[in-house]
Amino acid sequence: MRTRFRMSFTAVAVVTALLARAEAAGDTTYDLWIRNGTVIDGTGRDRFQADVLVSGDNIVHVGAVDPAVKARKTIDARGKVVTPGFIDLHSHGDPTKESFINFLAQGITTVVLGQDGDTARAEGYPEPSLAAWRAAIANPAAATKEPVTLAQWMRLLDARGSEVNVATLSGHASLRTIAGVGNAPVPATGQMATMKEILSSDLDAGAFGLSFGLEYAPGRYSMAAEQKELGDLVGRRGGVVMSHMRSEDFDKIDAAVEELLQIDAHVHVSHLKIVAGRRADEANAVLEQLARARAAGKTVTADVYAYMASASDLRFLYPEWARSEQDYAEAVKHRRPELEAHLRKRVEERNGPEAILIVGGKYADQRLSQIAATLGKPYEKVIIDELGYGGPPQAHFLMSEAVQSVFIRADQVGISTDGGPSMHHPRSADSFIKVLEQHVGAPPKMSLERAIHKMSGLSAGILGIDRGVLAPGRKADIVVLSPDRLRSHATWTQTTLRPTGLDVIVVNGDVAFENGRPVGLHGKVLKRAPAPDSPSF
Repeated sequence: MRTRFRMSFTAVAVVTALLARAEAAGDTTYDLWIRNGTVIDGTGRDRFQADVLVSGDNIVHVGAVDPAVKARKTIDARGKVVTPGFIDLHSHGDPTKESFINFLAQGITTVVLGQDGDTARAEGYPEPSLAAWRAAIANPAAATKEPVTLAQWMRLLDARGSEVNVATLSGHASLRTIAGVGNAPVPATGQMATMKEILSSDLDAGAFGLSFGLEYAPGRYSMAAEQKELGDLVGRRGGVVMSHMRSEDFDKIDAAVEELLQIDAHVHVSHLKIVAGRRADEANAVLEQLARARAAGKTVTADVYAYMASASDLRFLYPEWARSEQDYAEAVKHRRPELEAHLRKRVEERNGPEAILIVGGKYADQRLSQIAATLGKPYEKVIIDELGYGGPPQAHFLMSEAVQSVFIRADQVGISTDGGPSMHHPRSADSFIKVLEQHVGAPPKMSLERAIHKMSGLSAGILGIDRGVLAPGRKADIVVLSPDRLRSHATWTQTTLRPTGLDVIVVNGDVAFENGRPVGLHGKVLKRAPAPDSPSF
């Protein structure tokens, strides 16, 4: 954490010096002046009346301003709240191919990609062979049709531009795939060294850390020792290890957390939830587990989204021996009674057939229980005969408000969407606004100051970036909103409807969203400063 604060102090010193020099020269024309607003600065402290001055992409002043000051653009925020831009700690998609307007329109100015074990590049492009990866490392300027390394993908995104800033992670599944490990439980001789080589290259390129996807292949086949060796490398480099843990089920989550905690790094639980959890004390038990680790000296954080349903598919219901498409086809053909029995047991464990909502295809907006009743056949047969391998897009209602509200309001838990531009889930369009709508108010709900902190300053601290707080020296990602008009509008069938109540959104000092419309591409690729590997955490 010392390095993060040193970065911030250096930035403040540079901006203060530039401001003093400009004032001494009589040049007091700023690029942006946000006037008369109520500032919630992202630290969690009480709101206060202040103006905000911006030069270039930096905030240079927060406080009272001489009315004689000049600015190229002025925004009157009277009666409105001025906050830092929101930081989405867990998101998906490929901004080299997709628009991230649904993120920007809910106040998000920075997303963290490369989640669930897939390096950011892997969302939009195929994983390269090891030979292709090595060739790209040896000759990074060589022309290719598709980015092979994370550094090439970053350059492609820099050239295209994005609605939002993009921070990236290196993905464990991508490391395994490129190194040739695949689904093997233990890497063969030399493969671990290759994975560490690729991971180090991604960190050198500016990745903020490593992500695991331990409920998905190939991550699910890896052992704790492999995760620790890779995670410890990230810890020595000062990065963060974010994990979709091995299980989020109510009876397995404590073991999954312990598996993550054995890594000597800043560890972070992705989209914190308890599948089929029912009671607040279950959430408190997990939070106490994390708190004990902090008391023992570990840096432990998490993120959470505001919905009680995950975006999922049927593969989470399949037994281990039928997870791949080929194995599933074989199971349907030769082990169908056993497969049906497993599906019925698994669905009942996950809140029953009424908890699975189909959100795409011919059965869109119908529950599995409804489809079974209409067709007059057991739902396990519907899964096999009607929905196909994986099935159409689905929402699985696995969480309870009693549990998730505890996580949403907890210390050291930031906010995320777990969404993507093309994902069939309303969280992609309004997860942050849902938090402000549903979890801000009189106790036991949060204050608006606390909620904004969890969306901005806390998340910036987790990443170690100079954003997320309205203060001199910080980058100018800013939201001007009207709290009384904040409304989410997305539904399960209209998942891209934009929220209302966000008046102006500034990205890197430029107005990027105003009057309900995006204005250009002002996001940047964010890169963590390279740090050498050191012998201890």
